[in-house]
Amino acid sequence: MAKAAPCNLALAFRRLPCDASIMTKNILSPFQMLPRSSFLKIAALAFVCVFAALTSEAGLKIYYIRHAEGGHNVRKEYERSGTPKDQWPAYVGDSGQFTPKGKEQVVAATGKLKKYQFDFIACSPIWRCRQTILQFLRDTKQNAEIWPELAEFNSDVIPLFTRKKLPPPAKNYLTGNAIELPADEKPFFTIRPGGEKLFHSSKKGGIEQRAADTKASLEDVVALIKKRFGGTEKSILLSGHGTNGRALLQVILPAEEWPGKVSIVNTGIWMVEEQPDGRFKLRMLNDEAVSASTLRAQASKK
Repeated sequence: MAKAAPCNLALAFRRLPCDASIMTKNILSPFQMLPRSSFLKIAALAFVCVFAALTSEAGLKIYYIRHAEGGHNVRKEYERSGTPKDQWPAYVGDSGQFTPKGKEQVVAATGKLKKYQFDFIACSPIWRCRQTILQFLRDTKQNAEIWPELAEFNSDVIPLFTRKKLPPPAKNYLTGNAIELPADEKPFFTIRPGGEKLFHSSKKGGIEQRAADTKASLEDVVALIKKRFGGTEKSILLSGHGTNGRALLQVILPAEEWPGKVSIVNTGIWMVEEQPDGRFKLRMLNDEAVSASTLRAQASKK
């Protein structure tokens, strides 16, 4: 059996997070007058206990980035400006083009995402979400899996999510058009088996049926994530949309943790972390660490 390397307590202690260092010092303070050999043994035990306690709390982290600004995001702005429509730039109103600002956001998002280490990446099948992370995938030689449930939908269904009585969701809501990838994107994206078609909810059931199907699709995203990664310390990235990201966050979080009236800015990231009881806690919203004050500020911007 290989002999374990000796523990360098001084080095290990310096590398502990600040709160861990304080915890360890508090534990050791009553024992500082003991002989050196005894003190080192107690210090080693304290270090192991604190480190184990802290690392055991680390949980699955889910990051969600909204796509860069597209032409459809600025249409209302141009309508309000009074600029004649024949003078609008070609990208205005086009969800298949980024605005000049959106193109800059893609560059910035590529650099921002490189600060993280992701164990898995999933993406909406829609062009603007794929293009937002494509350069990141190229640069880091990673691959993303297409999840049709991450595609955008109309926000009018979200208020119905909390109703106690919605109709049963469709057994299969992935019955829309087949998802196709351009040849130049195929090295970086794969379509999830069973997710080859877009989300589709029958119009016959009205908005309540659409709400039931949409909510079920988001719950299935959470279930799939938990099945694959729950209880681990992995970090995963989802690339999606504004309404989808907000609704998914509402479905993931316990009711008492839902921050309420918030929005996700273009290329903004939210992150939730799994807790020991299996529930999730919001840690980041629009790239900012979450606190009561930041949530109030986010809500006021809506």
